[in-house]
Amino acid sequence: MENAGELRSGPRTRPPEASQFDFLEGEWEAVCRFPRPDGSWGEGPGTLRATKVLDGCVFLEFFEGPYLGETIQGLSLRAFNPQTQYWEHTWTDTGSPGGFLVWRGRFKDGVIDLFGEWDDDRGQRVRSRLTWSAITERRAHWESHRSLDGGKTWSKHWVIDFTRKAAG
Repeated sequence: MENAGELRSGPRTRPPEASQFDFLEGEWEAVCRFPRPDGSWGEGPGTLRATKVLDGCVFLEFFEGPYLGETIQGLSLRAFNPQTQYWEHTWTDTGSPGGFLVWRGRFKDGVIDLFGEWDDDRGQRVRSRLTWSAITERRAHWESHRSLDGGKTWSKHWVIDFTRKAAG
């Protein structure tokens, strides 16, 4: 008879949705596009390394590349929450460490929109949408949009095209 106080460990059964981001595991080259203060768009190279951790339940990602004209290093965690049936994503970076905002969303037809909200430094409510699309084994497209009117209108904030690094 098993002792009720014993801890059990080992891999847990993951729901099928928990594998939807498996495409991202590995190393990627990135082409990053970002708006400049004058209204034009800048572009520069970046990298992403994504690893599954904690029995494959969580994705740990390291990013390096340009954002708003400066090179940043970023860290994100992403996991599928079986209770809510939503993906949850958080991010921090060297440009603005801390904060740990959370975005949530679901895949539909091979695309996922993750949504988050917060108040900016001026107290204005910001709604954010992160979209993964055009996903293949070798490529993926990512966009960040922001809304200052509760989601009625959106402005593109950051765009990244990922290409898997060649093995070797």
